[in-house]
Amino acid sequence: MPEHHAFLGASSAHRWLNCPPSARTCQNFPDTKSEYAAAGTLAHSIAELKARNYFFGKLPLKEFKRRLKDLKAQPEYDKSMNAATDMYLDHLREVSLEFQSPPFVALETKVNYSHIAPAGFGTADCIMVGSGRLCVIDYKNGAGVAVDAENNPQMMLYALGALHTYDAVYGDSIEQVRMDIVQPNAGGIKTWETSVTELNRWGTEYAAPRALLAWEGKGEYAAGEWCRFCAAKAQCRARAEQYLALEQEKKEPALLTFSEIGDILSRAQSLASWVKQLEEFALHMALEGNSISGWKAVEGRGSREWIDGTDAAFEKLVARGVPNALLWEQKPVTVAALEKALGKKAFAESAKDLVLTKPGKPTLVPESDKRPAYNPAALAFTPVEE
Repeated sequence: MPEHHAFLGASSAHRWLNCPPSARTCQNFPDTKSEYAAAGTLAHSIAELKARNYFFGKLPLKEFKRRLKDLKAQPEYDKSMNAATDMYLDHLREVSLEFQSPPFVALETKVNYSHIAPAGFGTADCIMVGSGRLCVIDYKNGAGVAVDAENNPQMMLYALGALHTYDAVYGDSIEQVRMDIVQPNAGGIKTWETSVTELNRWGTEYAAPRALLAWEGKGEYAAGEWCRFCAAKAQCRARAEQYLALEQEKKEPALLTFSEIGDILSRAQSLASWVKQLEEFALHMALEGNSISGWKAVEGRGSREWIDGTDAAFEKLVARGVPNALLWEQKPVTVAALEKALGKKAFAESAKDLVLTKPGKPTLVPESDKRPAYNPAALAFTPVEE
């Protein structure tokens, strides 16, 4: 379930740790929700229902199916959520079986890390404790951005919060911490382990001082990939300076070096996205009566639709002599569209042997991308099946 947001929430920790004053600045902007966030909330509800049914006593089958049916009736539901949440549940089962004895399990539970960040708390998807180990597992429904578990500040704050929350029960018996990200639509399962000693050191020496700056609205603004989910990203001066600095590149020598090209590409990678965000913000301000120098809001190109709906309009058109064949278009569905409609499992059963997967065209990506570098020489010598 979504976190009932703390001011210094774990889900936004990557931003306020790197850009502390952004926490206070974002308070002046409305908290907008995207369709992806709504879909994520629904997927978390399905995942929680399945996990609770497994760990805390099975519901009668009829009741379980009723609750699941109600969730699937939501407009944000997509068939892929069923397989994705099954992967999450399977992973929880596997992790629980790795403990020497059945672990303590808590689902969608509030953890308090206010000893690190003032008034800090968050909601962890799953916590398991036992045999001297703490496991924190987080489900991510998104497909656009793959989330790593290693040194993930959201997960580290959840873990610190869990250690603090359950200290009265487990005390110093926990020595190792494992943090898992389950992201079925972008990379699958990622795991990272560290010691309680190292985690506490990160919390006290790095996170706590940065959190205090964020709480007080102090520190330096810093632009980076953490700006992605910042409410102030369109109007932020530090971010604008980051992009506009591209105009100040040296003019000599006449040709850019490969090193300079790499540097410019790295800094300009999200420039188009930033300009789009700036346009959206400027339009919103103009519609509210603000003057944007050199720009104005105008009415865009309109659209047309049938007054009483498609069926009623077509019925009248046929009666007026319009051939029915002109009213409908038939075109083949794509492989991706059919897989989405059927769900991955049903698609694999029905169409796996009918699909030819072609290699994608070479594309330029940052060096941090997990895919291996393109090797045209190796590709040329790849055996061809007869």
